[in-house]
Amino acid sequence: MGVPRFQNNRARRRLPSGGSCKCPVEHGLRRSYIARTMLRRFLTAFLALFALGALADSAAAKPFPSLAKRPSETRDRTPPVPQAVVPAAADPQLVAQVEGLAKQAESGEAAFRTQLDTGRTAVAAAGPAAPSSEAWVNAQVALSALDNARYDSVAALAGLDSLYVDRQDNADAARVMADLAAIDPVRSRALAMVDAQNDALDGLRRGLKQP
Repeated sequence: MGVPRFQNNRARRRLPSGGSCKCPVEHGLRRSYIARTMLRRFLTAFLALFALGALADSAAAKPFPSLAKRPSETRDRTPPVPQAVVPAAADPQLVAQVEGLAKQAESGEAAFRTQLDTGRTAVAAAGPAAPSSEAWVNAQVALSALDNARYDSVAALAGLDSLYVDRQDNADAARVMADLAAIDPVRSRALAMVDAQNDALDGLRRGLKQP
């Protein structure tokens, strides 16, 4: 009894152990697969080389920033030495005005000192007197007269303060320096006078009972 045909064909396609395929169709398919694999590898390598070449060209076209010092780094950063300001000549009109205010301040100080003893006497006489009593009222009148006596000192100080501020509003530094040099010493003396007068008045007021 013969072997069935389909079994005989399958038997013919089975390869012997360690043998190679004798079928032309299968051999052709394997060669085609190998060719496609090699082509893919070649294309991959070609694209990689092309990309590397493009990157190299781009890097070559773009120059690297210079490491040399920029002009702003080489310039002299030493701060300029400030030039000394030489005061201008004194303003005769301003000097005369300041001298007048100085005399006014001294006049107010002299009048205050003259009235100061009267105020002290009136406050001492009032002593612990009750507010609205005759002695208390007399002391208040004496303090008011003392305060009025120093009017010239307070007015002179206000005038000197105005001059001091106004004379600073000038773009000429030499002129400002000269003007302030004429005003400031007199202004400082007038301020000391008025401060001392305030202290004296405050001390006398504390010696009276408050209503």
